[in-house]
Formats: sequence, C-alpha cells, structure tokens
Amino acid sequence: MTSLDGFTPLNLLNNPFPAGFPPVPGSALGAATALGSLIEAPLRNTNTPYTLQYNLTLQRELPGAVLLEAAYVGNRGRQLSRGGEGGFTLNQLNPAYLSLGSQLNQLVDNPFYGQPNVGGVIAQKQVSRAQLLRPYPQFDTIHPLFSQGATSDYNALQTTFSKRFSKGVAFEGSYTWAKALDTGTSYQDSYNVLSARGVSSVDYRHRLVFSGVYELPVGRQRQIGANLSRLADAVIGGWQINGIFTAQSGDPLGISATGTAALFSEASRASTNGGNPLLDRDAHSRLDRWFDTSVFSQPAPYTLGNLSPLVTNLRNHKTNNMDLSLYKQFQVTEKVHVQFRTEAFNALNRVRFSSPNTNVNGGANFGKVTAQSNSPRQLQFGLKVIF
Repeated sequence: MTSLDGFTPLNLLNNPFPAGFPPVPGSALGAATALGSLIEAPLRNTNTPYTLQYNLTLQRELPGAVLLEAAYVGNRGRQLSRGGEGGFTLNQLNPAYLSLGSQLNQLVDNPFYGQPNVGGVIAQKQVSRAQLLRPYPQFDTIHPLFSQGATSDYNALQTTFSKRFSKGVAFEGSYTWAKALDTGTSYQDSYNVLSARGVSSVDYRHRLVFSGVYELPVGRQRQIGANLSRLADAVIGGWQINGIFTAQSGDPLGISATGTAALFSEASRASTNGGNPLLDRDAHSRLDRWFDTSVFSQPAPYTLGNLSPLVTNLRNHKTNNMDLSLYKQFQVTEKVHVQFRTEAFNALNRVRFSSPNTNVNGGANFGKVTAQSNSPRQLQFGLKVIF
C-alpha cells in the first residue's frame, strides 16, 4: 500500500518495508488473518453467465447469379464478469459519504493498530477517516474474482453479397450496421454498476468489406486472344487483378481524469458540460484539436465524474483501406506455370491517425493527435512456380 488516504505517500523507496517481513501466520489468526491487506477470492454464490441470441435472415438471388443475404442479429449477455483486479470491489466507500468532503482524508486514531500481523492500510497509529467508513475497514480493496453482474447488448443489420467465380469474375462483400452496449469491467462506483453502461469498446457502427477477383479476358484460352502466340500471350495475356477494400467507423474514445473522490473506487471518470464534443471537420485539420476539449473537465474534489466510460459520438479516426494485387501467369510447359505477383498494402496510401490524448489533465496535449496508427503503402513482389 502506498498511502493512507489515496494522496499522501506512506512507504518510500529508500525504506519500502519499515516493519520488516512478518512470518507466515497460516490459519492461526482466524478472521484476523490478512488485516490491512488486499483480498482477492471467488465468491461462493457465483452465478453462471449466459447469452441470448436471435436472428432473422432473408436470402435472395439477384440477376447475374449474385446472392444477397440480409439479417437482423441480436445478442444479449447477462451475468457477465465484472472484472477482477481493477474492476469491481466490495470495499468501496459508499458515495453517500462524499458530503463529508475533506474530512474523509483527516487522520484519526486507528482501532486496529497493534494487533498481530496487522499491516498495509491499517499498519500505522492513525488512518484516514475514509478507511474506517469502508464496509470492511480492516481490509484494503476486496476483489471478488469471477464476480458476475455485467451486461452486454448487440443489435445489428448484417448484409452479405457474393458471386461465385464465373467468366473470370468473383466477388464477395459484407456491410454491418450495428450498436454494441455494455457495462464494462471497470467501475467508478461499484454501488451502481449500471452507471457505467454505455457504448462498448467494440462498437463499430458501420463496417464495409469488399473483395474481388478479375481475370482480364485477354490471353490464350480466354475470351479475347485465344489464339495468341506464346510471345504475345507472355506480354498481354494471363493478367489477374485482386482487391480488398475495408471501410469502418472509428471506435469510441473515453476521457480519463484523476480520481479525487476518495472512495477507494476502481476507476475515475471525467465530467462533461453536456455539449457536443464532435468537430465536423476533415481529420487532417483536427490533429491539434481532435474534439472540443472545453466540453470535458476534471471533477471537483470529492465528487464523481458524470461521464460514461466511452463517449458515443467521440471516435478515433475511421478506417479507409484498399489492398490490391496484380498477378501475371506464364505457361512454361503444359503442366508448369510461373506466377509473378505484385501486392500493394494500403495501395492508396491513406493515413489513419492514432488516438488523441484523452487525459483531461493533459494540458496542451489534451485532444491532440501525435501519431499514425497504420502503415504507409507497402509493396512486395513474389514469384511462384505451379506444377
């Protein structure tokens, strides 16, 4: 434990174990075992997580032998894990005590001082008033491992379309319009888990993926130039173009803040004034101010932030990527072919910027983008012998 009140250092690096190393007590101390320590153990009444899945799907064949499928897909998760360490705690101070303000950090006499093997947060003659107001003042944080109670909800329109290879053409693609919600696995207030309910970290509203293959109809045994000489076919025949295009909404961002509530909670949230943080400008013009930073602020001392873990309309940069390849087939003999391929990843050299600084106490860097998350265009060449 590094402090008595969440702010003041307790043990310094030049003397990290001022009381030495206590002997292992075993079970001799009974209920007094591990006084002042962090407790982590599964609960006896652990529930079993479960999900409800449902969907309705329609299929239709379109002209040109194109298969179209549209589906509504739903998924509800209940009694999901609330997280272990760093998630949910049974020893958080009740938010009702926030009205005490700075009195929570006042040092008072420690009724546990002097008991055998006492350590951690109650090892000194005095402790913070907040410590003694916790549900289990004789312990530090209590993490019920595998604790259930979190929820998730997913609803989506999922469409797919495809065409089997014929006449040198094949393609397939999918488009998903979805919304994902959950209560997360880290809570500012373990007394009110539902207050953490919001968009999920995997909430991608729109996602389109399209891939295709096109054999140019030029060359021997093809529609155009079926009787080309070997020399002419080696130059203009046997070409194939392939591509994969991906477009996806950015994932939601969360705004972090410094915890000042003194509740021994597992997370801290920033506050919002209710304004819209979205700046409707091109990404390149928002690098120094990705969103309206004036909307967010550090919560006042002894208050909880009013922001959800992730902000619905505040997103990372979207994905807009095209990978292309060009193949050329050479027929050496009747049974031996040589394939030369050129592949371009991020062929259009489109940038995708990394996440902005989302720490409300980041000063001039708050809201600023300083890096690129994807790689620039990459080319690679290959030679393949098929026999």
